[in-house]
Amino acid sequence: MIAMEADALAERLRIVRVLVGCFATGYLLVRLPHLLGLSRFDETRFAPVGVLAPLDHPIPPALFQAMVLGAIGFGVAFTASWRVRGTGPAFAVLLLVVTTYRNSWGQVFHTENLLVLQVLVLAVALALPRPDPAFVIRLLALATVATYVVSGWAKLRSGGWEWALGDTLRNQVAYDNVRKAALGAPYSPVGAWAVGHGWLFPPMAVAALAVELGAPLALVRPRWGYVWVAAAWGFHVGVLVLMAIVFPYQLLGIAFAPLLPLERVPAWIRARRSAPGRIRPRPSGTPSVP
Repeated sequence: MIAMEADALAERLRIVRVLVGCFATGYLLVRLPHLLGLSRFDETRFAPVGVLAPLDHPIPPALFQAMVLGAIGFGVAFTASWRVRGTGPAFAVLLLVVTTYRNSWGQVFHTENLLVLQVLVLAVALALPRPDPAFVIRLLALATVATYVVSGWAKLRSGGWEWALGDTLRNQVAYDNVRKAALGAPYSPVGAWAVGHGWLFPPMAVAALAVELGAPLALVRPRWGYVWVAAAWGFHVGVLVLMAIVFPYQLLGIAFAPLLPLERVPAWIRARRSAPGRIRPRPSGTPSVP
């Protein structure tokens, strides 16, 4: 039984690595024109944050562009598990630097934080000679949970319980949609409608805090984790509907992958393929029976 559980967790870890690697590499590819174009930004906008805070000047364009392309190359290798002990850490470091550099030009995005954190965890763990799948899965799940707890705590720290019981959320939704409409950017008509009905927001704010501060419950029991994942995913759907803000890593479910029994998926697919009554293709040359 213990061996079977270890094999299942190893399979889950493999699936999580592929999902996270595919998303991270695809994210860099989708953002490639923007990332390569950072060299055209006015240097006065450069305000380094995070691990790049000590910098006094922007990274030379050619060097940064090489780092972006290198991150994509190492991301492919990491996803394919090719020499992952070396390519994994290289990919994690470059991804951290590239995303941090992007955030150092006047607007700090937080939609990438969990992605980068989980890549770092995977890279460090898989670089070890014999990583314990159960420990790595637990650490990845802890990273997911921690980001929600920090977000909920930040709300309480800045606004106290008034954030949930007052008009803070309503004002945030109104400001975000008005700003986007004024700039000609896509905004949420649902959010614009909802701000006219103030009674809607306290229950939504309480639910948001419950999801964020209740995240540690997902680590207690697997079934509790499944319930929390559904609630957290619904939370991001709500953000999309009300504010037209997309958290793709969460909406695709990859952020929650360590908490889900993904190791059952391959067996389920095999069972579906071999299910009785499934029409299988007749070998070529086999005559049909009238």
